[in-house]
Amino acid sequence: MGKLSLGKCQPIEIDADNPFKNDALGRETNITVLTQFITSFEQSIVLCIDGGWGQGKTTFIKMWQQYLKNLHIPTIYFNAWESDYTDDALIALIGEISLSIKELEFQDKTKAEKIIARIYEYTANLTKVVLPSVTNLSIKALFGCFTNTNELAKALGALSESLVKEQIKKYEKSRKTLSKFKEELSKLAQCYTGGDKQKPLIIFIDELDRCRPDFAIEVLEKAKHLFNVDNIIFVLATDKTQLGHSIRAVYGQGLDVNGYLRRFIDFDYLLPLSNHTYIEYLINKYSLKKYLLKKETHYIDPKSFLENMVDKYNLTLREQEAFCNIFNIIVRTKNDAWFDHWVIFICIFLIILKLKFPDIYKNLENKNNSYSDFLDETIKNIDSHCTSDDINSNCYLELLEFLFLEFLRSLPYIYNSNSLEEVIKKNAKKFNFDVNKIDRLLGIPVRYGDPCISLPILLDIKNSIEISNSFEIN
Repeated sequence: MGKLSLGKCQPIEIDADNPFKNDALGRETNITVLTQFITSFEQSIVLCIDGGWGQGKTTFIKMWQQYLKNLHIPTIYFNAWESDYTDDALIALIGEISLSIKELEFQDKTKAEKIIARIYEYTANLTKVVLPSVTNLSIKALFGCFTNTNELAKALGALSESLVKEQIKKYEKSRKTLSKFKEELSKLAQCYTGGDKQKPLIIFIDELDRCRPDFAIEVLEKAKHLFNVDNIIFVLATDKTQLGHSIRAVYGQGLDVNGYLRRFIDFDYLLPLSNHTYIEYLINKYSLKKYLLKKETHYIDPKSFLENMVDKYNLTLREQEAFCNIFNIIVRTKNDAWFDHWVIFICIFLIILKLKFPDIYKNLENKNNSYSDFLDETIKNIDSHCTSDDINSNCYLELLEFLFLEFLRSLPYIYNSNSLEEVIKKNAKKFNFDVNKIDRLLGIPVRYGDPCISLPILLDIKNSIEISNSFEIN
């Protein structure tokens, strides 16, 4: 059968000459369109690449970064999550820009280094905490050395006035410093781009949604307010939903997150999923076609079933890879005969249930000789993923519901010898089945050759899935 091939979800290798050489998701069109979009601006903008966990955001922006490098457009990559141990996001951003000078292609690096040196100076002034001078009066006040309340009141009043004056001076100084900071930053951008207005400096910020909430907010604020100079474009790669949770953790659950983010993000780009492109790639990578293209008995092939489940359960790219790793272990630890009948369909579904709804999956255990909790939760879960009343849209989900209802009927301590029709009708209210759904479920034996699954087989499938836990995926 060949060597067991397992793999953790890793970013694809990005070829320097052809960034799209190993692109399994057809991202080239998205990247060329986005490049045309961002290079049409002369002023600063913030673009958000919005995608959920495991949807390939990091690979996308690194592929895009290499594409831009090949067009001689300067780029900087900043992993916010790797830098959120610092106390100040501005220091981290400036540090990343400074480190990138050696890698960027432009003529006068000496000039850029001088500009960076001046930016350092202004950054220090912007981040420095100017502590008020502690006078003898304040020391006495702090340590309770005053015995006369009038003397204490006068001392505190003098201290307050001193603090206010010092804060005003600090504010005036920061305004002047900020203006000079932006001026030098604009010069640096021009230095990077060689004065070409069609080639802005692109700063990619990745993993913002994984940062601690206060650091994520600070990065947004600094990017929008301090770096708001011509010819600097920020591209954030983040899960906006998760970022919203972080923001609410700081400002409260009642905050209008979308309204808040509109202050910092000019444009959103929803990272598109590529239908079945990636699962097709993985099926070929792991040589799984022979197990997924059987049609002899069931009138449908498992591959079509799998693709439908990937859509219905919205599997991320990482979840698709995790699925194929588990399935690959199963096919290499079972003989071909094991995949007869409806085993492969239930196997596919249970792996997905394990990845997406592990609490339901764990209920498939022999507790007091009853599986009713698992079956009830599973059927409700399947029904919740039916998107319409269209038989073609939901046919595979309804096939699954039928299989588990048939299994429910086979448990003698629940229904004894009741017919399938009685079982379906008795559970119609519990599962919110309407008349049309009941009729479709009752018609499945005719359409699919009387599908069924037994308890021993169901438990054997689960045990086979659990074997994958013993394998270390490198």
